[in-house]
Amino acid sequence: MSRTSSVSLLAFSLVALPCAAHAEGTYRPLPYYQDWSDTALISANNNWLAVPGVIGYRGDGLVSVDGANPSAIVAAGTGTPVHVLANQSNPNTLTSGGVAEFELSDAVVALQGSSTADAPFLLLHLDALGWRDLSVSYLLRDLDGSMDNAVQPVALQYRIGDGGDFADLASGFVADATQGAAAGLLTPVSVALPEVAWSVPQLQLRFITANAAGSDEWVGIDNISVSGAAVAAVPEPSEWLLMASGLAMVVLCARRRIRA
Repeated sequence: MSRTSSVSLLAFSLVALPCAAHAEGTYRPLPYYQDWSDTALISANNNWLAVPGVIGYRGDGLVSVDGANPSAIVAAGTGTPVHVLANQSNPNTLTSGGVAEFELSDAVVALQGSSTADAPFLLLHLDALGWRDLSVSYLLRDLDGSMDNAVQPVALQYRIGDGGDFADLASGFVADATQGAAAGLLTPVSVALPEVAWSVPQLQLRFITANAAGSDEWVGIDNISVSGAAVAAVPEPSEWLLMASGLAMVVLCARRRIRA
């Protein structure tokens, strides 16, 4: 390797390494719960390293028109910028779109579309191996008390593994999670996941909105809970043999007692 190549590789490494540390996409075991009450999890912009299993993306370019239905946006989007505006305190005055952490009396992470953040989303990574009858519940919170009054839909999607498009979950769609000129609207959502999502080691859930036709509003994604029923483990062949041997021993002892 030439000196020039070595220097170039070093420069690339110095640039690339900090980016790699901005997100933590380890698949987390069930049951899973996140209510954002620990505000220390997000302490710097665009850094999700301390947040178990969750990454926020800005969603640039995932849609080209205002007012799109996020249910129809199924492209991966994980090549868009990892994003979060940390330590925010006023949803009424934060006009930048994307993902934000609001350290309110009830802290929350929220989404808002913009001309740059076309379809911002939260991506949750779960290890559902050994679990069936899965369901996800969460609370959508209208945080914006300004005069903005956009139709702000939110969709829920899933995919198995790290690649390919997402599949939309129609029962998780909320047509408008906000109300104009007032904050405080709460919309609880509860969805049963399809059987194809049961007992898989890599399950991704995506909470996504889109740039509205009008002035977008911040929507919190709170009290995220995913659980189900644990599947009883099937004994290995060696365990079956051990159990059979134990049963045979019990029967043999019983027969000896009867003869005695």
